[in-house]
Amino acid sequence: MAARSAGILALALAVLAAGAAARSAGPTLTAAPSVTGTLKAGSRLAAGSGTWTSTATVSYAYQWYRCDPTGAHCSSIHGATRPGLVLGTKDVDKTIGLTVKATDAAGTTTAYASLVGPVAGDKPLLVSTAQPQVTGLPVEGKPLQVTAGAWSPVPSSLTYAWQRCNAHGRVCTAIAGANASAYTLTREDVGHALVALVQATFGTTTQQALSIASGAAVGGDLAGPSRTTLPAIAGVAERGTQLTATAGLWTGVGTLSYAYQWYRCDGAGAHCSSIHGATKTTYRTVAADIGKTLGFTVRATDSTGTAAAYSSLFGPVGRARDALVSAASPAVTGSATPGSTLAVDAGLWQPRVGKLSYLWHRCNANGRICVPVAGATKESYVVTPADVGHALVVLVTASLGLATQAAYSTASPPVR
Repeated sequence: MAARSAGILALALAVLAAGAAARSAGPTLTAAPSVTGTLKAGSRLAAGSGTWTSTATVSYAYQWYRCDPTGAHCSSIHGATRPGLVLGTKDVDKTIGLTVKATDAAGTTTAYASLVGPVAGDKPLLVSTAQPQVTGLPVEGKPLQVTAGAWSPVPSSLTYAWQRCNAHGRVCTAIAGANASAYTLTREDVGHALVALVQATFGTTTQQALSIASGAAVGGDLAGPSRTTLPAIAGVAERGTQLTATAGLWTGVGTLSYAYQWYRCDGAGAHCSSIHGATKTTYRTVAADIGKTLGFTVRATDSTGTAAAYSSLFGPVGRARDALVSAASPAVTGSATPGSTLAVDAGLWQPRVGKLSYLWHRCNANGRICVPVAGATKESYVVTPADVGHALVVLVTASLGLATQAAYSTASPPVR
């Protein structure tokens, strides 16, 4: 039994991962690309691809750009498609941009490194050897601080000028009066990345360097991170098996932390009660779960607050060693808008599935408290105005000989 469950769980996790990839446009960026090196003609800059998450192998493509001192009027540098760039005379007094395209089986995602520059000549009396860093949270009403960076030789004095850029840290304009090493964000900064232009002086020589850009600033009324992918449950829907849940994908301000809770609900996803002690991403089903559905809630917290997200219902949970069990939930696909058609697949069944029947349900926006939709008994369903504000799920019932078992599908997004 343990070997059988382990094999089915592995298959279910693979299907879950494949489904997540299909809903994605490519790898997910978790840390931006970077550029390091000395900013003078003749030096070599090195690209860091950034940090990405994906369920498949990721490949990277690079393109370097030459821009004006504000990061505008950028032109791709011919042939500069490797993770390194040797600066030339054409780059002097310009800023340099880098774009990284990450590709996996699901598609391609583009990310941008912070601008570097302006580039000094080949024999400068003063040169930036490491980019200044911006610290702090890019939230309206909160302060950012810029470091000096590293210079050769050590400058005798530094001045600062903060700039407001587009969300990619390009096309920057000076912020009037923002000339200290610290800057407090205002409403005008929301949606923009912030950089500081640090000017160093050594004797009669001056040289400037742009800092690494902050993330796009968010409003001070933001309360918690935002979710880009829902939590999900994978495993065999029978007593005594271990289920594994994913937290989904989130973006937030500062460090993210997560809290988890499993719930036991009735067959319609209502009257849910938290399962004592079930606060990890894994849960082993028990006798009390038989005939019940299970839910999984994630609470993600960043520096602005906490937000919650809910997995689709899982189950109903079957008895141990039943003749027919659900090994992966059926999946609903299509656009959740009135007039559009949704469809459901068969999911995975063990040992195999013979005949399938379908019953669509209308649930609350979190995919809970579901009621059948009269007459909706086919693999596809045309969304109606009555569905607005509701998530849609399908109770798929499989039969094999005399054995039958039902499984709820993943939920559609709330109809809009």
